[in-house]
Amino acid sequence: MNDSLIRSAAFAEINRRVQICGTSLPWEEIIRTFRIGEEEVYITNRARGIFKPKQMQRGILSVKSTFPRSGRPRRYVDDRLGESLFYSLQGDDPLGHDNRRLKEAFDDQTPFIYFFGVSAARYEVLWPAYVLRWLPNELKIEIRVADNIADDSDSSVVREDTRRYGSRHVQQRLHQAAFREMVLDAYDGRCSLTGFPVRTLLHAAHIYPDGHRNGFAAVTNGIALSALHHLAYDGKLIGIDPDGRVEVSERILSQKDGPMLEGGLKALHRQLMRFPRDSDFRPDRDALAFRFEEFRAAI
Repeated sequence: MNDSLIRSAAFAEINRRVQICGTSLPWEEIIRTFRIGEEEVYITNRARGIFKPKQMQRGILSVKSTFPRSGRPRRYVDDRLGESLFYSLQGDDPLGHDNRRLKEAFDDQTPFIYFFGVSAARYEVLWPAYVLRWLPNELKIEIRVADNIADDSDSSVVREDTRRYGSRHVQQRLHQAAFREMVLDAYDGRCSLTGFPVRTLLHAAHIYPDGHRNGFAAVTNGIALSALHHLAYDGKLIGIDPDGRVEVSERILSQKDGPMLEGGLKALHRQLMRFPRDSDFRPDRDALAFRFEEFRAAI
């Protein structure tokens, strides 16, 4: 069994899991082995951030950055997301055991999977990733994600403007993933309007829009909504006043159709949303008022 075969099989397996669970995978989906012939192969493990399964001869299969535990949900997206995507080496010796594997991945320009922690038990999955720069004096590497860099996935030389575009794209994706997990955790993984509990079908809706001057990535500027209700909220078909009371637009109330319209949208009219149990994570009243005025103006 050669290393290329293991990488290809691991990429196919992780793609299968992402298709089922979304790009932010729970830990229990990551830690499961997969089979290549008669062999059980791990993609990562609990103990090591830099991982090579026993069946591989050289380089790495994955790296993992764990979300820092604080004992309670966050209020803001943390500041780990800088201009570039960096990963710290293990310990003080740049050629220590695990770091030497990273150096091999850099020398060979072999791809790997990057599991980036966005909550205590969930990881955004980035692949195929490459070591773009080996920085032993700074005890870190710079990572690029090839699917965001057009026509250059097999080259170690990346144009600076293309690298920056790819980096911004990845940073935006990680930022949105972290915001989503933060908001869904605050709402216990349920839609705030219906209690719908299927996490893969839930969104973190911004109250102040993402580009607004007050559109901070804070849990108080987010509401957990199902995909349907997020679209209705952004489309000003439903509004939520500062007290959390839902109003449904006359454009919806005047229509007559099946149970989805009646029970899924019209039945919400004048109902109270479900707030997070922790009062610190409740939606900001000023933000709700701002968005509710926009809703009323569209009626």
